[in-house]
Amino acid sequence: MMQLLFPQNEMLKKLPEPIFEAEYDAARAVGFNTLLYSEEMRSSEGPIAACRHFPEGDGSTLLYRGWIYSEQDYLDFYHALGKRGYRLVSSPEQYAEVTYLPNYYPKIRELSPLTVWTETPDTFEAYSCSRKLGNGPFILKDHVKSVKHLWHEACFVPEGIGREGFEEMAARLYREQGKSFHRGFVVKQFVPLSLRGDSPREYPQCEEYRLFFWNSKLLAASHYFNLPALRTEWESISKIAARFTSPFFTMDVAETVQGDWLVVDMGAGECSSIPPSLPAETFYQRLMDSCC
Repeated sequence: MMQLLFPQNEMLKKLPEPIFEAEYDAARAVGFNTLLYSEEMRSSEGPIAACRHFPEGDGSTLLYRGWIYSEQDYLDFYHALGKRGYRLVSSPEQYAEVTYLPNYYPKIRELSPLTVWTETPDTFEAYSCSRKLGNGPFILKDHVKSVKHLWHEACFVPEGIGREGFEEMAARLYREQGKSFHRGFVVKQFVPLSLRGDSPREYPQCEEYRLFFWNSKLLAASHYFNLPALRTEWESISKIAARFTSPFFTMDVAETVQGDWLVVDMGAGECSSIPPSLPAETFYQRLMDSCC
């Protein structure tokens, strides 16, 4: 049966990293076997050292639940686990397919805001590229993620901000991401979304949902925020899942003020957090029912 792989607590090595404790307990409660690896050791000594303590595998499948890796880091981790006799659910190619926007955007183009990107962290190039979308407003991110917690400083680019202001925001994004900045800048046309009350955070609280897909079928859908669902029918959007070879990924979808639905983000299921409106026990029971 498929096992689950979580990062360990570096102080209490028999326990998972605290942020994954609820998931770890829920997975074990529904019957999954679990393994823990040292993220600290992976980053300092390499992935082989991080999983050296694993029992010798027999080619069994592992589903990773943890931090976002670059394509190269995931590739190295994939091969290291293979040498120990384990196979990650998603191949490196499948992981990259749903992690990097330039890879998945062509497959969701008709349901996505207009988007352009650069392949380098050059802020002037990003500004020049943004001109293809007009004068704004825009959403700014790297190839994988944004910094929504800095909504006004490094994420939401107002209309008519000008080159200097745009580059300042792009530079702030780059500094904030640091070594975790992925490849280049992504500039999305801002589309006003339907709001769901006052937001406790700097970024708006919208009518947004996270959809998990397992082998092209909808596994779970839940409001992105800790709010009850107003929509439960996802058949039309779910059809897009068949365009991807990745066995496990997420789509974040949101309603516009005009009542249309957009795919606003995607990600590898391995690294996508479970929304607060979805109990971990429910998620892992559905995963158990789907894969085993």
